[in-house]
Amino acid sequence: MVHVSPSVLMGHVQGVLAAAGLPKDQAEVVAQSLVESDLAGHNSHGVLRVGAYVNAIERGAINPQAKPETVRSSATTALIDGNGAIGIVVAQQAMALAMEKANEHDLGMIAVRNLGHTGRMGAYTSYAASQGYVAMIIGAGSRPGGTVAPYGAASAVFNTDPMSWGLPAKVFPAVYTDFATSVAAWGKVQNAIDRGKPIPEGWILDSEGRPTTDPNDLRNGVLLPFGAHKGSGLAFVVEALTGGLSGSSCAPLPDYKPQYTLVMIAIRVEAFQPLDEFRARIDGLVNAVHSARPAEGFDRILVPGETEWLNRQQGLRVGLEISDAAWERIVAAGAKYGYTVSL
Repeated sequence: MVHVSPSVLMGHVQGVLAAAGLPKDQAEVVAQSLVESDLAGHNSHGVLRVGAYVNAIERGAINPQAKPETVRSSATTALIDGNGAIGIVVAQQAMALAMEKANEHDLGMIAVRNLGHTGRMGAYTSYAASQGYVAMIIGAGSRPGGTVAPYGAASAVFNTDPMSWGLPAKVFPAVYTDFATSVAAWGKVQNAIDRGKPIPEGWILDSEGRPTTDPNDLRNGVLLPFGAHKGSGLAFVVEALTGGLSGSSCAPLPDYKPQYTLVMIAIRVEAFQPLDEFRARIDGLVNAVHSARPAEGFDRILVPGETEWLNRQQGLRVGLEISDAAWERIVAAGAKYGYTVSL
Protein backbone atom coordinates (compact mmCIF):
# COMPACT_ATOMS: atom_id res chain seq x y z
CA MET A 1 0.00 0.00 0.00
CA VAL A 2 1.12 3.55 -0.75
CA HIS A 3 0.38 6.27 1.82
CA VAL A 4 -0.13 9.68 0.22
CA SER A 5 -1.73 12.99 1.11
CA PRO A 6 -4.86 13.94 -0.87
CA SER A 7 -3.26 17.14 -2.16
CA VAL A 8 -0.15 15.37 -3.46
CA LEU A 9 -2.26 12.66 -5.04
CA MET A 10 -4.54 15.21 -6.67
CA GLY A 11 -1.58 17.07 -8.12
CA HIS A 12 -0.11 13.93 -9.64
CA VAL A 13 -3.41 12.72 -11.09
CA GLN A 14 -3.99 16.14 -12.63
CA GLY A 15 -0.45 16.13 -14.03
CA VAL A 16 -0.78 12.67 -15.57
CA LEU A 17 -4.15 13.41 -17.18
CA ALA A 18 -2.92 16.73 -18.57
CA ALA A 19 0.22 15.06 -19.94
CA ALA A 20 -2.01 12.48 -21.65
CA GLY A 21 -3.86 15.26 -23.47
CA LEU A 22 -6.73 16.35 -21.24
CA PRO A 23 -7.04 20.16 -21.10
CA LYS A 24 -5.68 21.53 -17.82
CA ASP A 25 -9.05 22.72 -16.51
CA GLN A 26 -10.66 19.34 -17.23
CA ALA A 27 -7.72 17.47 -15.72
CA GLU A 28 -8.19 19.48 -12.52
CA VAL A 29 -11.92 18.68 -12.35
CA VAL A 30 -11.36 14.97 -12.97
CA ALA A 31 -8.45 14.72 -10.52
CA GLN A 32 -10.51 16.35 -7.78
CA SER A 33 -13.43 14.00 -8.46
CA LEU A 34 -11.28 10.86 -8.36
CA VAL A 35 -9.46 11.85 -5.18
CA GLU A 36 -12.75 12.87 -3.54
CA SER A 37 -14.05 9.37 -4.31
CA ASP A 38 -11.05 7.86 -2.53
CA LEU A 39 -11.60 10.23 0.39
CA ALA A 40 -15.23 9.11 0.57
CA GLY A 41 -14.04 5.52 0.79
CA HIS A 42 -15.14 4.56 -2.72
CA ASN A 43 -11.84 3.38 -4.20
CA SER A 44 -13.85 1.78 -7.01
CA HIS A 45 -14.36 5.27 -8.47
CA GLY A 46 -11.09 6.75 -7.31
CA VAL A 47 -7.58 7.01 -8.71
CA LEU A 48 -7.48 3.34 -9.70
CA ARG A 49 -9.35 4.68 -12.76
CA VAL A 50 -6.44 6.84 -13.95
CA GLY A 51 -4.84 4.14 -16.09
CA ALA A 52 -8.19 3.33 -17.69
CA TYR A 53 -8.84 7.02 -18.43
CA VAL A 54 -5.44 7.40 -20.10
CA ASN A 55 -6.07 4.24 -22.11
CA ALA A 56 -9.49 5.56 -23.15
CA ILE A 57 -7.89 8.81 -24.35
CA GLU A 58 -5.29 6.86 -26.34
CA ARG A 59 -7.84 4.69 -28.14
CA GLY A 60 -10.30 7.51 -28.76
CA ALA A 61 -13.00 6.40 -26.33
CA ILE A 62 -12.53 9.76 -24.59
CA ASN A 63 -12.00 12.81 -26.80
CA PRO A 64 -10.18 15.55 -24.85
CA GLN A 65 -11.20 18.18 -27.42
CA ALA A 66 -14.89 17.22 -27.56
CA LYS A 67 -17.49 19.96 -27.20
CA PRO A 68 -20.81 18.77 -25.75
CA GLU A 69 -23.87 20.03 -27.61
CA THR A 70 -27.49 20.51 -26.67
CA VAL A 71 -29.62 18.36 -28.98
CA ARG A 72 -32.94 19.72 -27.72
CA SER A 73 -34.06 21.86 -24.81
CA SER A 74 -37.17 23.19 -23.09
CA ALA A 75 -37.76 25.31 -20.01
CA THR A 76 -37.38 22.28 -17.75
CA THR A 77 -35.54 19.66 -19.83
CA ALA A 78 -32.53 19.14 -22.07
CA LEU A 79 -30.87 16.36 -24.05
CA ILE A 80 -27.10 16.72 -24.27
CA ASP A 81 -24.70 14.82 -26.52
CA GLY A 82 -21.28 14.65 -24.90
CA ASN A 83 -19.59 13.82 -28.22
CA GLY A 84 -17.17 11.51 -26.44
CA ALA A 85 -16.03 13.99 -23.77
CA ILE A 86 -14.86 12.78 -20.38
CA GLY A 87 -17.99 12.10 -18.39
CA ILE A 88 -17.12 13.70 -15.06
CA VAL A 89 -16.79 17.17 -16.57
CA VAL A 90 -20.00 16.94 -18.61
CA ALA A 91 -21.94 15.43 -15.70
CA GLN A 92 -21.01 18.40 -13.50
CA GLN A 93 -22.11 20.79 -16.23
CA ALA A 94 -25.37 18.89 -16.75
CA MET A 95 -26.25 18.95 -13.04
CA ALA A 96 -25.51 22.67 -12.97
CA LEU A 97 -27.94 23.09 -15.88
CA ALA A 98 -30.58 21.00 -14.08
CA MET A 99 -30.19 23.24 -11.02
CA GLU A 100 -30.43 26.36 -13.18
CA LYS A 101 -33.68 25.15 -14.75
CA ALA A 102 -35.04 24.13 -11.35
CA ASN A 103 -34.21 27.54 -9.94
CA GLU A 104 -36.24 29.20 -12.69
CA HIS A 105 -39.02 26.65 -13.23
CA ASP A 106 -38.96 24.46 -10.08
CA LEU A 107 -37.73 21.36 -11.94
CA GLY A 108 -34.80 20.54 -14.20
CA MET A 109 -34.38 17.17 -15.93
CA ILE A 110 -31.39 16.42 -18.17
CA ALA A 111 -30.50 13.36 -20.24
CA VAL A 112 -26.89 13.02 -21.37
CA ARG A 113 -25.40 10.53 -23.83
CA ASN A 114 -22.11 9.70 -25.52
CA LEU A 115 -19.78 10.18 -22.55
CA GLY A 116 -16.61 8.70 -21.18
CA HIS A 117 -16.71 7.31 -17.64
CA THR A 118 -19.00 9.45 -15.50
CA GLY A 119 -17.50 8.98 -12.04
CA ARG A 120 -19.37 8.57 -8.77
CA MET A 121 -23.07 9.44 -8.93
CA GLY A 122 -23.20 10.66 -5.33
CA ALA A 123 -20.75 13.44 -6.12
CA TYR A 124 -23.38 15.19 -8.24
CA THR A 125 -26.43 14.64 -6.05
CA SER A 126 -24.62 15.58 -2.83
CA TYR A 127 -23.42 18.83 -4.41
CA ALA A 128 -26.89 19.74 -5.68
CA ALA A 129 -28.41 18.88 -2.30
CA SER A 130 -25.82 21.01 -0.50
CA GLN A 131 -27.07 23.91 -2.63
CA GLY A 132 -30.66 23.32 -1.54
CA TYR A 133 -32.07 21.04 -4.24
CA VAL A 134 -33.48 17.55 -4.08
CA ALA A 135 -31.46 15.69 -6.70
CA MET A 136 -31.58 12.33 -8.47
CA ILE A 137 -29.25 10.76 -11.00
CA ILE A 138 -29.19 7.40 -12.74
CA GLY A 139 -26.50 6.13 -15.08
CA ALA A 140 -25.70 3.30 -17.46
CA GLY A 141 -22.87 2.08 -19.67
CA SER A 142 -20.75 1.20 -21.37
CA ARG A 143 -20.20 -2.48 -22.16
CA PRO A 144 -22.31 -3.94 -25.00
CA GLY A 145 -24.26 -6.91 -23.70
CA GLY A 146 -23.86 -5.72 -20.12
CA THR A 147 -22.02 -7.08 -17.10
CA VAL A 148 -24.89 -7.86 -14.71
CA ALA A 149 -27.23 -10.84 -14.86
CA PRO A 150 -30.96 -10.37 -14.26
CA TYR A 151 -32.32 -12.18 -11.22
CA GLY A 152 -32.21 -15.92 -11.84
CA ALA A 153 -29.93 -15.70 -14.91
CA ALA A 154 -26.28 -16.65 -15.41
CA SER A 155 -25.60 -14.36 -18.38
CA ALA A 156 -25.45 -10.57 -18.53
CA VAL A 157 -28.14 -8.18 -19.75
CA PHE A 158 -27.66 -4.99 -17.71
CA ASN A 159 -24.68 -2.85 -16.81
CA THR A 160 -24.14 -1.86 -13.17
CA ASP A 161 -26.73 0.93 -13.60
CA PRO A 162 -26.06 3.11 -10.53
CA MET A 163 -28.52 5.51 -8.94
CA SER A 164 -28.26 8.28 -6.36
CA TRP A 165 -30.59 10.60 -4.44
CA GLY A 166 -29.49 13.71 -2.55
CA LEU A 167 -31.46 15.62 0.11
CA PRO A 168 -30.64 19.02 1.66
CA ALA A 169 -29.98 18.95 5.40
CA LYS A 170 -28.36 21.06 8.11
CA VAL A 171 -26.56 18.46 10.22
CA PHE A 172 -24.68 17.36 7.06
CA PRO A 173 -24.22 19.27 3.79
CA ALA A 174 -26.39 16.55 2.24
CA VAL A 175 -27.92 13.20 3.02
CA TYR A 176 -27.48 11.01 -0.04
CA THR A 177 -27.68 7.48 -1.33
CA ASP A 178 -25.36 6.17 -4.03
CA PHE A 179 -25.31 2.56 -5.13
CA ALA A 180 -25.06 0.32 -8.15
CA THR A 181 -28.02 -1.90 -8.87
CA SER A 182 -25.51 -4.75 -8.95
CA VAL A 183 -24.33 -6.13 -5.60
CA ALA A 184 -21.08 -4.25 -6.13
CA ALA A 185 -19.66 -1.87 -8.73
CA TRP A 186 -17.18 -3.21 -11.29
CA GLY A 187 -14.48 -1.02 -9.72
CA LYS A 188 -14.91 -2.71 -6.33
CA VAL A 189 -14.04 -6.03 -7.96
CA GLN A 190 -11.04 -4.38 -9.63
CA ASN A 191 -10.00 -3.01 -6.25
CA ALA A 192 -10.08 -6.56 -4.82
CA ILE A 193 -7.92 -7.75 -7.74
CA ASP A 194 -5.45 -4.93 -7.08
CA ARG A 195 -5.23 -5.85 -3.40
CA GLY A 196 -5.08 -9.60 -4.00
CA LYS A 197 -8.14 -10.24 -1.85
CA PRO A 198 -11.22 -12.43 -2.35
CA ILE A 199 -14.63 -10.86 -2.76
CA PRO A 200 -17.67 -11.73 -0.63
CA GLU A 201 -19.93 -14.58 -1.66
CA GLY A 202 -22.90 -13.48 -3.72
CA TRP A 203 -21.15 -10.81 -5.78
CA ILE A 204 -20.42 -12.69 -9.02
CA LEU A 205 -20.86 -15.91 -10.98
CA ASP A 206 -18.00 -17.40 -12.99
CA SER A 207 -18.13 -18.32 -16.68
CA GLU A 208 -19.98 -21.53 -15.83
CA GLY A 209 -22.62 -19.71 -13.79
CA ARG A 210 -21.21 -20.87 -10.45
CA PRO A 211 -20.81 -18.62 -7.38
CA THR A 212 -17.19 -17.63 -6.77
CA THR A 213 -15.13 -15.42 -4.45
CA ASP A 214 -12.24 -15.02 -6.92
CA PRO A 215 -12.53 -11.48 -8.35
CA ASN A 216 -10.58 -12.53 -11.45
CA ASP A 217 -13.53 -14.72 -12.46
CA LEU A 218 -15.50 -11.62 -13.39
CA ARG A 219 -13.47 -11.30 -16.60
CA ASN A 220 -15.58 -14.09 -18.09
CA GLY A 221 -18.38 -14.08 -15.53
CA VAL A 222 -21.19 -11.79 -14.44
CA LEU A 223 -22.10 -9.54 -11.54
CA LEU A 224 -25.31 -10.24 -9.65
CA PRO A 225 -28.08 -7.73 -8.88
CA PHE A 226 -28.45 -6.59 -5.27
CA GLY A 227 -31.55 -7.69 -3.41
CA ALA A 228 -32.42 -10.43 -5.92
CA HIS A 229 -35.52 -9.44 -7.93
CA LYS A 230 -35.61 -5.94 -6.38
CA GLY A 231 -32.21 -4.89 -7.68
CA SER A 232 -32.92 -6.61 -10.96
CA GLY A 233 -36.12 -4.60 -11.32
CA LEU A 234 -34.34 -1.33 -10.56
CA ALA A 235 -31.60 -2.21 -13.07
CA PHE A 236 -34.27 -2.73 -15.73
CA VAL A 237 -35.75 0.71 -15.01
CA VAL A 238 -32.36 2.46 -15.00
CA GLU A 239 -31.26 0.72 -18.21
CA ALA A 240 -34.58 1.57 -19.88
CA LEU A 241 -34.71 5.23 -18.83
CA THR A 242 -31.09 6.10 -19.53
CA GLY A 243 -31.02 4.30 -22.86
CA GLY A 244 -34.55 5.25 -23.85
CA LEU A 245 -34.53 8.95 -22.97
CA SER A 246 -30.97 9.62 -24.17
CA GLY A 247 -31.41 7.67 -27.41
CA SER A 248 -28.27 5.61 -26.83
CA SER A 249 -30.33 2.40 -26.44
CA CYS A 250 -29.80 -0.40 -23.89
CA ALA A 251 -26.83 -2.72 -23.35
CA PRO A 252 -28.30 -5.96 -24.78
CA LEU A 253 -29.93 -4.37 -27.85
CA PRO A 254 -28.34 -4.41 -31.33
CA ASP A 255 -28.45 -0.61 -31.75
CA TYR A 256 -26.69 0.02 -28.42
CA LYS A 257 -23.81 2.47 -28.54
CA PRO A 258 -20.99 1.63 -26.07
CA GLN A 259 -21.00 4.88 -24.15
CA TYR A 260 -22.01 6.18 -20.74
CA THR A 261 -25.41 7.81 -20.33
CA LEU A 262 -27.08 9.74 -17.52
CA VAL A 263 -30.49 11.05 -16.55
CA MET A 264 -30.62 13.58 -13.72
CA ILE A 265 -33.25 15.65 -11.98
CA ALA A 266 -33.01 18.70 -9.72
CA ILE A 267 -36.07 19.87 -7.77
CA ARG A 268 -36.38 23.28 -6.11
CA VAL A 269 -37.61 22.45 -2.61
CA GLU A 270 -39.32 25.81 -2.16
CA ALA A 271 -41.77 24.93 -4.93
CA PHE A 272 -43.32 22.76 -2.20
CA GLN A 273 -42.04 23.80 1.25
CA PRO A 274 -39.74 26.46 2.75
CA LEU A 275 -36.18 25.15 2.45
CA ASP A 276 -35.35 25.70 6.13
CA GLU A 277 -38.41 23.68 7.18
CA PHE A 278 -37.48 20.88 4.78
CA ARG A 279 -33.91 20.78 6.08
CA ALA A 280 -35.19 20.74 9.67
CA ARG A 281 -37.39 17.74 8.92
CA ILE A 282 -34.49 15.90 7.29
CA ASP A 283 -32.40 16.65 10.38
CA GLY A 284 -35.21 15.27 12.53
CA LEU A 285 -35.20 12.08 10.48
CA VAL A 286 -31.41 11.88 10.82
CA ASN A 287 -31.73 12.21 14.60
CA ALA A 288 -34.42 9.51 14.67
CA VAL A 289 -32.14 7.12 12.78
CA HIS A 290 -29.23 7.94 15.09
CA SER A 291 -31.48 7.25 18.09
CA ALA A 292 -32.59 3.82 16.89
CA ARG A 293 -31.54 0.97 19.19
CA PRO A 294 -28.54 -0.84 17.65
CA ALA A 295 -28.98 -4.49 16.78
CA GLU A 296 -26.46 -7.08 17.93
CA GLY A 297 -23.12 -6.47 16.28
CA PHE A 298 -23.68 -2.74 15.73
CA ASP A 299 -22.60 0.10 17.98
CA ARG A 300 -24.06 3.04 16.04
CA ILE A 301 -26.61 3.69 13.32
CA LEU A 302 -25.70 5.93 10.39
CA VAL A 303 -27.74 7.66 7.69
CA PRO A 304 -27.01 7.52 3.95
CA GLY A 305 -23.86 9.44 3.07
CA GLU A 306 -22.65 9.68 6.67
CA THR A 307 -19.96 7.02 6.21
CA GLU A 308 -18.62 9.04 3.28
CA TRP A 309 -18.49 12.26 5.34
CA LEU A 310 -16.66 10.45 8.17
CA ASN A 311 -14.23 8.80 5.74
CA ARG A 312 -13.49 12.16 4.14
CA GLN A 313 -12.68 13.80 7.47
CA GLN A 314 -10.32 10.97 8.35
CA GLY A 315 -8.67 10.98 4.93
CA LEU A 316 -8.02 14.70 5.10
CA ARG A 317 -6.55 14.24 8.56
CA VAL A 318 -4.32 11.18 8.09
CA GLY A 319 -3.99 10.75 4.31
CA LEU A 320 -5.01 8.00 1.89
CA GLU A 321 -3.92 4.41 1.34
CA ILE A 322 -3.70 3.55 -2.36
CA SER A 323 -3.10 0.00 -3.56
CA ASP A 324 0.32 -0.70 -5.05
CA ALA A 325 -1.30 -1.73 -8.33
CA ALA A 326 -3.30 1.50 -8.63
CA TRP A 327 -0.22 3.58 -7.78
CA GLU A 328 1.90 1.70 -10.32
CA ARG A 329 -0.67 2.40 -13.03
CA ILE A 330 -0.51 6.12 -12.23
CA VAL A 331 3.30 6.07 -12.33
CA ALA A 332 3.34 4.12 -15.60
CA ALA A 333 0.79 6.41 -17.24
CA GLY A 334 2.81 9.45 -16.26
CA ALA A 335 6.10 7.95 -17.46
CA LYS A 336 4.58 7.24 -20.87
CA TYR A 337 4.06 10.99 -21.34
CA GLY A 338 7.16 12.27 -19.58
CA TYR A 339 5.48 13.13 -16.28
CA THR A 340 7.26 11.90 -13.16
CA VAL A 341 5.10 10.68 -10.28
CA SER A 342 6.86 10.57 -6.91
CA LEU A 343 6.04 10.85 -3.23
